[in-house]
Amino acid sequence: MTKAFEYVRCSSNSQSTAASIATQNDAIARAAASCGVHLQRVFADIGPTGSSQSELEHLVKAAESGGVSAIVVANKTRLSRSIAELRRLEERFSAAGIEIIDAEG
Repeated sequence: MTKAFEYVRCSSNSQSTAASIATQNDAIARAAASCGVHLQRVFADIGPTGSSQSELEHLVKAAESGGVSAIVVANKTRLSRSIAELRRLEERFSAAGIEIIDAEG
């Protein structure tokens, strides 16, 4: 079974955050099951982007260190608001042999 990391992001600390994260987790779990991947760890960025190292940065380092061959997200847009940054991440993961699985297809 393919090993994967899960990544979720919610940009606010409002009461809707829990619902958003739960919705993302549900979509990711369904996608992982249908693709036959086993989720090893969850990386979650919650709240406004800050100056400290984000969970996304930790995810990239952990994924590139080996052990997983996929990243599962509810939607690729959860990886970055910037299209240029999203493309950079896609290229970086691809170069490392890591597939991005988008639960929304």
